[in-house]
Amino acid sequence: MKLLQSLLLFTFTMIASLIAFTYTAIHFPTTMRELLSGAQHVRDQMQSLYLPDNFMVWVDIFLQPNQIVLVGISIAMRFVIGIIGSFVSRNRTPKPTPRSDPASNAGTNPAFGRWG
Repeated sequence: MKLLQSLLLFTFTMIASLIAFTYTAIHFPTTMRELLSGAQHVRDQMQSLYLPDNFMVWVDIFLQPNQIVLVGISIAMRFVIGIIGSFVSRNRTPKPTPRSDPASNAGTNPAFGRWG
């Protein structure tokens, strides 16, 4: 159940990140251009390190400016969802049940009555 919940939360985060990315591009194009130019600057700084070609080919493939911005928005969205989730789960925490001595419970369950 925990795995399914984690997968659903990850999927929700990715969809919300794509929606935020698209919303920013449509309604705030200047901000999106600034984010993309900042990501291009990061990529240029990586390329100026003169790393070997077997490493730089992966930088060229995976570090496109739009991918860097999308990953940044995904991380920010994960923080936002985590903060909202912490407020929601604080209100839904179950009350702790009182624990009793196992010897006193030995008679209540006959299957485990001989254990203690």
